Amino acid sequence: MKIRRLVVLALLLAWASGTSAAAPAPRPADHVIVVMLDGCRPDLLRRARTPNLRALAAAGTTYLQAQTVYPSQTRVAFVSLPTGAYPGSHGIVGGNDVMDAEWKTVGMGDDDPIAAQALVARPTVFEAATAAGLTSLYAAMKGYELVGARGATWTINGKKTLDPAAWKVRYEATAEGSADLAAGYKQLLSRQLLDQTLQIVREKRPNFVIVNLGAADYAAHSFGPESIRYLLTLEYLDGLVGDLLKALDDLGIRQRTAVIVSADHGFSDVDPTRLVAPVADVGGHRLEALAARGIEHYLTNTGGSSMGVYVRDKGRVADAVAALRAEPWCEAVYCQDAKAACDRTLESLHAYFPGRSPDLMVDLDDDAALNFPQPGQHGSLRHDDMSIPLILSGAGVAAGKVAGEARLVDVAPTVMRLLGLPSEGLRPDGRVLEDALRP
Repeated sequence: MKIRRLVVLALLLAWASGTSAAAPAPRPADHVIVVMLDGCRPDLLRRARTPNLRALAAAGTTYLQAQTVYPSQTRVAFVSLPTGAYPGSHGIVGGNDVMDAEWKTVGMGDDDPIAAQALVARPTVFEAATAAGLTSLYAAMKGYELVGARGATWTINGKKTLDPAAWKVRYEATAEGSADLAAGYKQLLSRQLLDQTLQIVREKRPNFVIVNLGAADYAAHSFGPESIRYLLTLEYLDGLVGDLLKALDDLGIRQRTAVIVSADHGFSDVDPTRLVAPVADVGGHRLEALAARGIEHYLTNTGGSSMGVYVRDKGRVADAVAALRAEPWCEAVYCQDAKAACDRTLESLHAYFPGRSPDLMVDLDDDAALNFPQPGQHGSLRHDDMSIPLILSGAGVAAGKVAGEARLVDVAPTVMRLLGLPSEGLRPDGRVLEDALRP
């Protein structure tokens, strides 16, 4: 009898241990809101008057050496954000299209970002949240960010929902002859997208939200990141962050909400007088240095300071590298072809996805601009392009901390932890930012 009781007790303990291991992880936050300040350079953000962002940072954790993915471009980063994966893993490698093995272009979601979600090779936080019974929202300023929104409960495509007059001149330095009106239009688009986001937040209370406020990106392209208009735009965006926080207070959910503020890329201040592959030249898909040697190629723009080059005859990749290196605007060339002796491999940059990646990625010097003569460009591996702000604050986040290195790919696994989602719901390349979380 005594032996039987011991056996029963052992079985009960084993059962209790098993159920404990299978129990859901605690949820430090009921809501996580990721505010992306598209094109925000952290060193310039620190110059601006941003009381709301400074208050968030003081109450949370700030990373001073955060970096995005390469190429440092919106289309790529806004898939890395919800997947926690580099472009070499998720497969969205830059440009609005890629050239496949049959020399045909494959769109990357400009016309239909929802259909292009099938191209994403890694799971998203949205899918993990849905599987756990949570709801989510992805609010996209440009529309194509929604390629990374697979699994989201609700989406907003700013290309379709925002003011068409403002949208038309979002990259222009003037509107109806006025720089002030152009700057105001850029701010208006972010105001409208935040308002549309808050409407869903008030009505639906989603557990996870990503919203891309694009005014700084438009201002930097149009006026340059070193301009006063860029600085004023950052200060305007700080006001929008304040409006978001007030809305969370009014809804009574602020205490159970974690807010993450970051960006998809930084910016280079460039001299746009040396224009490479101007758009009037066959849509910007032609480089004279290659055409003169009879090298058939296709060019993709990854932000203005970097480009992807597809070479049809793979035996001529090394010739293409040599030709481009002779150009005064060429800063660096990256490729996989060992014979070409490029500066680095695309694989080492986590940017090589077989069958989609360009044969060459070429970073331009800062005295040149790709396609458009704009004073602000991005896309390269330069520090100014790769550096991004990263602030975590609120529920589940450690207060008053300043940390060092982090990557954009670390955001998704950290969001998973904050929402108490099982880690197996994601296959990230990034890590959970443990030092930002409360013990």
